[in-house]
Amino acid sequence: MISINELSKESIVSTAIPVIDFHLFLVGDTVAKELIANQIASALQEMGCFYLKNHDISATLIAQTFAQAKHFFALPLEEKKQIALTEKCHRGYIPMGMSSILSEQFYFGREMNPEELDKLNHPFHQPNQWLQNQPEFREAMLQFFTACHASTLKVLEALAIALKLPEFYFAELHSEQNHAMGLHHYPAASEPAKIQNIRLGEHTDGNTITYVFQHEVEGLEICSKTGERIPVPLIPDTVVVMAGEILQRWTNDKVYATKHQVAIPYASQLIQPRYSFAFFASPNNAAEITCPKSCLEANKTAKYPPILTSEFYTQRNNNNTSILITSKN
Repeated sequence: MISINELSKESIVSTAIPVIDFHLFLVGDTVAKELIANQIASALQEMGCFYLKNHDISATLIAQTFAQAKHFFALPLEEKKQIALTEKCHRGYIPMGMSSILSEQFYFGREMNPEELDKLNHPFHQPNQWLQNQPEFREAMLQFFTACHASTLKVLEALAIALKLPEFYFAELHSEQNHAMGLHHYPAASEPAKIQNIRLGEHTDGNTITYVFQHEVEGLEICSKTGERIPVPLIPDTVVVMAGEILQRWTNDKVYATKHQVAIPYASQLIQPRYSFAFFASPNNAAEITCPKSCLEANKTAKYPPILTSEFYTQRNNNNTSILITSKN
């Protein structure tokens, strides 16, 4: 498998995080696909994340989604509170002050049919909440959600190829689109945060893989296996891909679920507002997360027993790790 040090970093931005060109995987032959797949697997094993460029989500759609998010967060607070997240429904708006996170947020997933709602007792397994007078916002978000789902399936296909599994091994187990999308707005401030300039504390994501879209203002940082803090600078026309806890467990710790946080990039008298999106790709609720033989070394056994996705999230929530089935970026 290709070393992380051999991966292409053609961007003018200096970073230790690999930048992987996905174009050849999308249009290339079997050999080209295997090359890119091995790069992705190496990055997730050694760093837990990478930049994906030449992905298949259009720049126009990304820009449109950020524009709609900015418009939504600029609405009056009382209007946004009409669709506030509740204890029983983890889809909706989270105002500043409801947690220790210095941001306001909005969460949604795929649109659900009424007959689905009784199949799983989980706060995220609920209908989306939308403001009726903002149809453009709803349309843009659902279009972006669909594009992210399709793109993450391609990355999961690549990972399956690198791990010597059937090409659609992971993708088929994500077919129900049980993903979450989080929009985050860190407002401007006249002085830095009092605790180490941290806007969001260190955490790992509880899902399979996460797409993180940053916009204009940096702040995302990852923690390497050696404990080093590594900034994740803005690189135009890329998305940051990070491994989550489910993928680490699925691969018997072969893949590294990177810890990450959001910090204020530098001391300043005026802290700029920051917007970001996180798409949390998660398996089907009834998917069994069990280690494939290809992820086991000779004469080794799996570290974790098989578990269903729904059971994993129930256990994670009961351990007081997060109010949501995923975390926030």
